Amino acid sequence: MSNTIDLIYQASRQGLDILLDLYPDARECVEGTKKKFRIREGDRTPSASIRKKATRHGELWMVTDFGGDGREHSPLDAYMAEHGIRQEYVKEAILQLAARYGVTEQLSAEANKPDVEQRPAAVDEMDGKWYLRFEETMNDDDLRLFGPRVTQEHCDLLHWKKVASITYVKNRQATVVKANDTYPIYARECEVGDGAAPDGTKVFYKIYQPKSFDKARRFTYYPGGVMPRGYVHGLAELKRRYREYNAQEEAEAKKVNPDASYREQRLPEAVICSGERDAMCAMSQGYFPLWRNSETVPLDEATYRDIMRHVNTLYNIPDLDETGIRKGRELALQYPDIRTAWLDPWLANYTDNRAHRRKDLRDWMDLRPRRQDFRDLLQTALPCRWWYETDKGMKMDTACLLHFLKCNGYGVLKDDVAGTMKFIRVTGYKVTEVTPRDIKEFLKTWVVDHHEHRDVLNLVLNSQKLSASTLEGMDTVAVDFKNYAADRQVFFFDNCNIEVSAQAITEYQDRGGSLGCKVWTGDVVPRRFSSRGVGPFFRIASGDDGDFDIHILDTRSHFFGYLINSSRLHWRKEMERRFTDAAERQAYANANRFRIDGEGLSPGEIREQKMSLINKIFTFGYMLHRYKSQSRAWAPMAMDYKIGENDQCNGRSGKSFFFKVLAKMMPTVVLSGRNPKLMDNPHVFDRVTKFTDMLLVDDCDRFLGTGQFYDNITGDMTVNPKNNQSYSIAFEDSPKLAFTTNYVPADFDPSSEARLLYMVFSDYYHQRTQENDYLESRSIRDDFGKDLYGYDYTDEEWNLDLNFFAQCCQFYLQHSREKMQPPMANIITRKLKADMGESFEEWATGYFSEESGRLDQELEKQQVVDDLKREVPILAKMTPQKFQQKLAAFVALCPYIDELNPKELCNSSGRIQRKRMVGDMARTMDMLYLRSAKEAAKGSIAVPDEEKDDAKGDTPF
Repeated sequence: MSNTIDLIYQASRQGLDILLDLYPDARECVEGTKKKFRIREGDRTPSASIRKKATRHGELWMVTDFGGDGREHSPLDAYMAEHGIRQEYVKEAILQLAARYGVTEQLSAEANKPDVEQRPAAVDEMDGKWYLRFEETMNDDDLRLFGPRVTQEHCDLLHWKKVASITYVKNRQATVVKANDTYPIYARECEVGDGAAPDGTKVFYKIYQPKSFDKARRFTYYPGGVMPRGYVHGLAELKRRYREYNAQEEAEAKKVNPDASYREQRLPEAVICSGERDAMCAMSQGYFPLWRNSETVPLDEATYRDIMRHVNTLYNIPDLDETGIRKGRELALQYPDIRTAWLDPWLANYTDNRAHRRKDLRDWMDLRPRRQDFRDLLQTALPCRWWYETDKGMKMDTACLLHFLKCNGYGVLKDDVAGTMKFIRVTGYKVTEVTPRDIKEFLKTWVVDHHEHRDVLNLVLNSQKLSASTLEGMDTVAVDFKNYAADRQVFFFDNCNIEVSAQAITEYQDRGGSLGCKVWTGDVVPRRFSSRGVGPFFRIASGDDGDFDIHILDTRSHFFGYLINSSRLHWRKEMERRFTDAAERQAYANANRFRIDGEGLSPGEIREQKMSLINKIFTFGYMLHRYKSQSRAWAPMAMDYKIGENDQCNGRSGKSFFFKVLAKMMPTVVLSGRNPKLMDNPHVFDRVTKFTDMLLVDDCDRFLGTGQFYDNITGDMTVNPKNNQSYSIAFEDSPKLAFTTNYVPADFDPSSEARLLYMVFSDYYHQRTQENDYLESRSIRDDFGKDLYGYDYTDEEWNLDLNFFAQCCQFYLQHSREKMQPPMANIITRKLKADMGESFEEWATGYFSEESGRLDQELEKQQVVDDLKREVPILAKMTPQKFQQKLAAFVALCPYIDELNPKELCNSSGRIQRKRMVGDMARTMDMLYLRSAKEAAKGSIAVPDEEKDDAKGDTPF
């Protein structure tokens, strides 16, 4: 790796950055001074120095520790010393530094290619044939490519040769592909059993081009059709070694006793490897390797028995990636006597010279090249056969039992946040929580299904080793439940997984979890998904004015139909008031069941309805996307659009149903918002975990302020379980919050608007009562003739809705920088009415009527307040702030009043203040001015000169 360290030194300013990272105090000693620095905090005086020096790696910064060994050390040596890396593991240090300074070797089609020439074929060169020309030996670079300890002898044992050129002949034209320094080619001469190949050929060549830019072309085979199906490389060599070994042993035995019969002995061991380079590494450690063309190629039983006739012990060393682990476990369970040696998990923390995560034996050998390291690795190998027979009967091997359970997906999951531990089983992408009893039941079933002796079954039934304390010895499993990123979301269904991004909705049929993330079994949506025959349900695009517009393309999704109708804010104008005949009204309703741009509506009304629908689609997609961003930490707030008398509670509009459907797609905790003191409960979030995706506060009381939840919307969430210690769930892992209410929120200010994503629901779905003027009751069921998601909801209906959900998520991801709010006019009106209250509104309507004479003139504020308290005793204890809030709300809603306290009359503090004589003293008084719409139409207000000189200070009310 000499070239790699040179590149590291170049990337680190001749090693200076490495030394400064190790010894920050050395910064003051760089600029040509002879000043020394401290390496150890306990040093009384500085005793180390750095300087630049010419070395075989060019000019390097070197460090000398006069308080240590007094010798000059390179940046690499210093790094190894400070990190406790032994000299035999120097490559580990180089790889760490390469990752730190971004040193990689990337293949490219331009730099890594063979030399190619064409010529007429020679007389003895036949069409359709390949002609390989070999070098006599491998050079050092070739041997290092296969492994750090590989020699020419190992290559000869496994029949690897370096290829000088390959000539292909077609139509009497010869194409010659020549290897070069940047594009080596190798070939292995592979023996086929006893030579019984289809065309009589005893060998074929496996050609290896390790630096081919196209991975699919790295391995080719010639001639075709010779390699048998399921061919195991190395088996022919193993059998030869077996014959040679026994011939030698027999010869030695005959020397002692010429008449003695000889019984053949099996070789001590063989190692199943995952590929060519791994096999060469095993061979370099003195172990005969076996390998298939891929880990996914099955090892049939006949071949396995053939192998075991020649060896006592068979090891398997799988790769450390997802496929390697899965196939390694399958092989271990298929043949329980195979001993599986798992590579150390820390290997995946390193990358190779192409920035790929290290995963195989060849990578491991780079970091652990000693023979003892390899022997230690095999020493950890365990079989899945967890029972053995002794003179005293059948016994259970605990270590092998835990290995067997591991290969079946069992393990321990630790929740560091909650401080809890669970027994789990991982099968494919599903994770299931299990108990010791479940594990015992699994073992019983396995023994019966595999027809093992009843002594083995009794071993399970009678063993005390299946207790929780023993099972805690199972491996701790690191499970990635993160099924999302900033730009994607994964959903799990019974038959497939889908990945939704802004660009596409992609289905994955692989049950092994190729997407890399797992899911709790209970969180898999228990339905089948298919996009076949399903097109887009809507098209939303931004117009020239910057506003979004929606075109409805397909209403077969019942949930989409529900969203459309719950967004028909002006349905009564469209569907009732235009008709005097009930039959005509019903006919129109039947013909326009799911229409957002109905007849009889103005362009503005249609625009409002479309905004409401787009907002719901956007919000549904936002909630489906599990990713949380600090800059987009919103909580949906679903409200009624209709203004009720005295802010009466409407309800029955389908708000809660929106979130009930979301809960079918994600783990959800629901809290009842009817209790205004909900947050006084210290254990209010005790059911919330880091696996909870949505926390719904449903049916919020008028006086349950959302401000109590702001810290949980934008920050970490503290959970205080009963009878347990409280803990904090990080913001990115905590659930998204949502609210539904029949009232206007008590908190309706900029702080709320920054955190809430409002939604408005029309009263299209409603209940007719004696107190309202509805002509009929209408529920969601009435639109579809069934309960959505009830027992009779068909698979096709489910699939259409699931596709619509995915399209909502995709729409959100396409516009995740937006915040699509609904039309808020009615909500603002309801808020202002709520701010006023019925008593104040009734008083102000009379007190500030157009005929009252109190408009367009300054009024003493205190006098107005006194009048209010005298005329409306229920408001006698109202604070000045409340009065100002109520009056501002009245002015905002009053059609004939233009403005409260015009700016022309206000001082720098935004108040109207005048000097008035009270008795024989001059006082500064707060004034009110309600400018009428008529006065505003005339122009600006004339401010008297004497009023301009009035006091500017703030006088308390």
